[in-house]
Amino acid sequence: MKKKLFDKRIVTLIRPYSGRVLMAIIFSLASSAAGGGIAWLVKPVIDSIFVEQNYRMLTWLPLGVVVLYSLRGSCQMVYAYLMRSAGIKLVRDTRIRLYNHLLHLPVSAVGRETSGKMISRILNDAAVIRALISDTLLTTFKEVPTIIVLLGIALYRRWDVTLLALIVLPAIIYCTQRLGKRVKVKRTQAQQAIATLTHRISEAATGSKIIKIFLNEDGLGNQFSQESQTYYRREVKIVRYKELAKLFVDVTTGIGVALVIWYGGSLVVKGIITSGDLFSALGAVVMVFSPVKHLGKSYTVFLEILAAAERLWWLEDMEIEQSGDKPLPGLKKEIRFAGVSHRYQPEGDFILHDIDLVIRKGEVVAIVGPSGAGKTTLIDLLPRFYDPTKGSLSIDGEDLRTVRLTDLRGLIGMVGQDVMLFNDTIRANIGFGFPDAGDAEIEDAARLAFAHDFILELPDGYNTLLGERGLNLSGGQRQRIAIARAILKNPPILILDEATSALDSVSEGLVQQALDRLMKERTTIVVAHRLSTIRNADRILVMEYGRILAQGSHDDLLKTSGVYQELNLSYNKDRNEEI
Repeated sequence: MKKKLFDKRIVTLIRPYSGRVLMAIIFSLASSAAGGGIAWLVKPVIDSIFVEQNYRMLTWLPLGVVVLYSLRGSCQMVYAYLMRSAGIKLVRDTRIRLYNHLLHLPVSAVGRETSGKMISRILNDAAVIRALISDTLLTTFKEVPTIIVLLGIALYRRWDVTLLALIVLPAIIYCTQRLGKRVKVKRTQAQQAIATLTHRISEAATGSKIIKIFLNEDGLGNQFSQESQTYYRREVKIVRYKELAKLFVDVTTGIGVALVIWYGGSLVVKGIITSGDLFSALGAVVMVFSPVKHLGKSYTVFLEILAAAERLWWLEDMEIEQSGDKPLPGLKKEIRFAGVSHRYQPEGDFILHDIDLVIRKGEVVAIVGPSGAGKTTLIDLLPRFYDPTKGSLSIDGEDLRTVRLTDLRGLIGMVGQDVMLFNDTIRANIGFGFPDAGDAEIEDAARLAFAHDFILELPDGYNTLLGERGLNLSGGQRQRIAIARAILKNPPILILDEATSALDSVSEGLVQQALDRLMKERTTIVVAHRLSTIRNADRILVMEYGRILAQGSHDDLLKTSGVYQELNLSYNKDRNEEI
């Protein structure tokens, strides 16, 4: 059953390029016919010119050989171009398809795999399957017709000589299959190893500050060296198995040719056949073994392709986010959490327990609590990064699982502590998701976020290219660009997750002013520690161990909530301010 699935999906990969492949097959058949013609001419060349000394044949036979070689070479060139270009297209289209699939996977699915594995599948594994067309199919459609034509000529010239040579073919097929299966196993292991290396490189690029502050360059370097050695050993074994297969084919081919010379030569000596018959049959047989050798190599490559394709199919088989079909035009009344409990793993502990919460339109609700209380998990449920394990979330009575995801997320803006900026211009980062936004709109959003002035001081202003994650800007500057992005979106619901916790007092002041502008006339959920972020909230929720223990104003909670009092004392001590 598994093999049939592979066959079907391999065919699915090739189908978009069937027109180009069919055209290539036509040229392949022409090339095979020309190759057969060359083998056919061996008999008249030897018998007419060298045996019968009919020198008139010297006039047109060489010309015929030149024409046939030119025809075969031209057809092979066109055929190879069509097949290899189709292979390049296959890689391009596969990468585009996988990348778009990745973009539509749920956060929970993406979070289960390292970024290195995802990158390796889309870049490295997709590159391997290029050989499906440019190597496997190219070789198959080229060599199979050639083998058929040459065998026909050899059998016609001397069937007994030809069959004697073919007795080694079963041994070639058996050896190729056995070694090919080992190559497939090692290719799977090698692709896993290169995925690990890709992840290590990604970690080194994004975590350079942590690596340096903990003086762990040598430790990570040694780890990378060991893992590179693992990849090297697996690749070397692949090369070893491939070369063993080629050696076996060469040896058995030599045995087959030797048998033809021994048996056919004895027939020539006895006068049963002419030298032309022998050399025509021998030439055809020798020419047959070359494409057989290529087919054996191609089979090994095909098994490598299957190993890479399995990894690609694993990614493609991951289920994308499920959207409802009901429209959600906006927030008119309330957001409601009804009996919500959540855990990330089916057998794991619950992070949230029986959350009942109503957030009214235009209300600013702050959430506080110790680390691990479930604050971020709670807000991640609203844009459906995750669906609750139990209970439901609704907006104006519509269960979020039944509404269109695009409508839901179109209502929500987010600004977090860890700002995600893309390796693009500042203008593109502010206008992210809004390609039609004009320069005036982008600059107005930047002004409201107190970002316009510092942007103009950069070398290229709004066209300044940011590095990875915008690390060439300060924390406060990154936050203000993120706020400008949210202002441009103009969402009715706003989520702020520790948006100022990592900033100094000067940056915090500017960011807080920008946040105050952003929060105006919006339904806002704030996860924060600092009083400056939450003191104007309509309501403060106190969470611990995944439950809402208390809610109310700052003054009320200081009187009624022991947990809130402890948090207040802790933050007073650490930051010289109340929460």
